Amino acid sequence: MNKKLIICALITFISLPNLADDETTLSGAELINNNCARCHNSRPVREFSISEWRVIMPHMREKAHLTGSEVKAILEFMEIASSPAQPVEVTLAKSLTVNPRDVLTRYGCQGCHQVQGAGGTLGPSLDNVISEKGRAFFLRKVKEPQFNNSSSAMPQMPITDDELEALAEFLSSI
Repeated sequence: MNKKLIICALITFISLPNLADDETTLSGAELINNNCARCHNSRPVREFSISEWRVIMPHMREKAHLTGSEVKAILEFMEIASSPAQPVEVTLAKSLTVNPRDVLTRYGCQGCHQVQGAGGTLGPSLDNVISEKGRAFFLRKVKEPQFNNSSSAMPQMPITDDELEALAEFLSSI
């Protein structure tokens, strides 16, 4: 498991452009921010193709008082920034991807519900909800809070299936 995680991390690291070590890339980004953006606001790099930028930049060099190496740094940065990201497929075990306590915090569940004695009292405690109502009820209630009670105050949250599964697994274990 750890070996797979290390391999995935290495693949991700290798496939990303190494911006931190490339002085021209960093200075290109700074040059755009400190010079070009003054007049042109934050225009998208993909507004023009790299070929078009290569024609535009020398003309702007004089107006912006840029050196040849600064123009080169800007063009190199634009080339990197406009190139499409290379997709990297990473598969992690569910236990590594979602922490159920983070889910409780992210969606503010304990503002209304108690979990292990901590939280609000507006809604029912979640400690025994799965053992008493069943997993299917819990999953549906979170996805469709008013399905069994149209006046339920519980809001519909944008919870992902993985987050919901992790939360259900956690609540089943307490």
